[in-house]
Amino acid sequence: MKEKFPYIGNDVTITEEMCDLNGHMNVLYYAQIFEDEFPFYSSLGFTSDYFQEGYSFFTLEMNIRYLKEMKQGEIASPCFRYFAVKPKLIHYGGIILNESGDVSAITENVLVHVDMNTRRSCEMKEETISHLNGMLKEHAATGDIDFELRLKI
Repeated sequence: MKEKFPYIGNDVTITEEMCDLNGHMNVLYYAQIFEDEFPFYSSLGFTSDYFQEGYSFFTLEMNIRYLKEMKQGEIASPCFRYFAVKPKLIHYGGIILNESGDVSAITENVLVHVDMNTRRSCEMKEETISHLNGMLKEHAATGDIDFELRLKI
């Protein structure tokens, strides 16, 4: 499945602090691993310069599915791809793979583009949409994913 998620994030070793009383990684840390991928956002053009121009993204919806537990000492490998882009919205997702290459968790996210001066949604610049559509085509070229998407834009 890794080949269908072209952006490969940084590996994370599961620590004792990340584990709960059940002896596996707490749900909080799955979300953190997915959200800590700032290089993924930068690859889309969402750099500090972009934010200094007065634009940002807010998460409208996030869905995480937990498929296989991760335990202390294991390595979690996040991977991402885009599913859809509209002038104000982005739908992307990611997976966390365990060391065996099995999918441990799946996330889907819908983001809304925001003018930070008004804190209201607004359309992205044409050049940003063009860049995202190019990435969307590249990601789609890796093939269909092996699970059904739950979120739509």
